[in-house]
Amino acid sequence: MITFGALLGKITFAQLFLLSTLEVIFYSLNQVVITQILGAVDIGGSMSIHMFGAYFGLTSTFFFKSRRAIKDEYEQNRGNYNSQTIAMIGTIFLFMFFPSFNAALAVGTAQQRAIINTWLSITGSAIMSVFICRLMKGRLDMEIILRSTIAGGVILGGSCNLIFNGGFAMLTGCLAGIASSLGQIRLDEFMMKNVKIHDTCGV
Repeated sequence: MITFGALLGKITFAQLFLLSTLEVIFYSLNQVVITQILGAVDIGGSMSIHMFGAYFGLTSTFFFKSRRAIKDEYEQNRGNYNSQTIAMIGTIFLFMFFPSFNAALAVGTAQQRAIINTWLSITGSAIMSVFICRLMKGRLDMEIILRSTIAGGVILGGSCNLIFNGGFAMLTGCLAGIASSLGQIRLDEFMMKNVKIHDTCGV
């Protein structure tokens, strides 16, 4: 799912099936390297799941026609009211159950810390994504809020059971929400500007 986020509107079903098959193989290799060779602590899967999925998706886009996808001639790379509503319901469920995802492998008080820290972090990212939307765009943009809300849970996945001060967890979530929101706003502007430059130059 994380990888597919970078490929929406750019990939066919057959290509996605092949890509998913290859990704399972490379994911397993990555998991072995992180946990067994490097011995890293990654209780919530920030490195082995989220980071791997994101970079695998970004790397995969290199092999597709990115400029045509950015132009979006057939309007396949955007949501509509129904898809945004379904995505919002999904985000609410993620908001509720992300703490249990991060804390699933922990035991005892470490599990309690993981749940509380993830709640604080994800709340901070949700608040900051709304704030950045109002500050930068003057209105609430659901596309940004949907993506940035979960950033707090993702960023804390590798250390949610190691943080003993809830304030640090919330601060980390706020920073994740700011980075995710600003990243999406600025990257969208950059991509659209880049397409116009290429169109003007006849590329």
